[in-house]
Amino acid sequence: MRRPTHMIGMLMVYAILLLTVVTTLLPLVWMITTSIKTPGEVFVYPPKWIPTEFAWSNYTTAWEMAPWNKYFFNTALYTASTVTGVLITSVASGYAFSKLEFKGRKTLFLAYIGTMMVPSQVTIIPVFIILSQMNWVDTYSGLIIPGLTSAFGCFLMRQFITGIPTELIESGLIEGGGHMRILASIVTPLLKPAVATLGIFTFMGTWNNFFWPLIVTNSDELRTVQVGLSSFQNQYGDGDWGAMMAAATMVSAPVLILFLVAQRYFIEGIAMTGIKG
Repeated sequence: MRRPTHMIGMLMVYAILLLTVVTTLLPLVWMITTSIKTPGEVFVYPPKWIPTEFAWSNYTTAWEMAPWNKYFFNTALYTASTVTGVLITSVASGYAFSKLEFKGRKTLFLAYIGTMMVPSQVTIIPVFIILSQMNWVDTYSGLIIPGLTSAFGCFLMRQFITGIPTELIESGLIEGGGHMRILASIVTPLLKPAVATLGIFTFMGTWNNFFWPLIVTNSDELRTVQVGLSSFQNQYGDGDWGAMMAAATMVSAPVLILFLVAQRYFIEGIAMTGIKG
């Protein structure tokens, strides 16, 4: 009796997983296929998943209707700077909270991690006022600098670094190495899965960030792709869904490519994080 019951349970689990995968992938597949459809095939019934005629010109049309080269440059700069800053500050702070002894370490760490409980929407107005007083609104500095630290990144790195034997740190100190050298040559090479995981999370969050760039930038010169996509939809998308889906596909492509390339490190990092509990 146990075997049939077990098989039924496994079939139910696989059915739920399959339903989840299909539900998740269908909008993505529809976006990609619609991006190469002619206007007459977008709203046909029953819907066509594979178009009869591939309208690759939708991508050319979408690219020419908005300054996407500027949007992509701004987003690449914003994302690369944020990912680099978050990785550096997270590894350094995680090492300090894990391996360095100083007064008030636990209290300071709990206070820092406690900021994860505060919704970002709560701090938007104070941060915007500070940036306004510094004349950083509608500048690259205002767009990038507030996002160079991450409480989650600090917590993640601290959990990984805590698992590194203290004897390695002590041996480096005995041989005359400073903490910065130990961090760079001993600790960081052991953090590849954690760094990859945090890097992917930060890249995805920054590339897809819409709210903060919308608030802190006013001019078209500093728009990111997400704000540019919203503006594109308002100005052009209502009349040309093929071009709209082509623009959405272009904006989504870097995130999808990164995940496919780095998924091994991502899964490894998630698994190790779960083991550490």
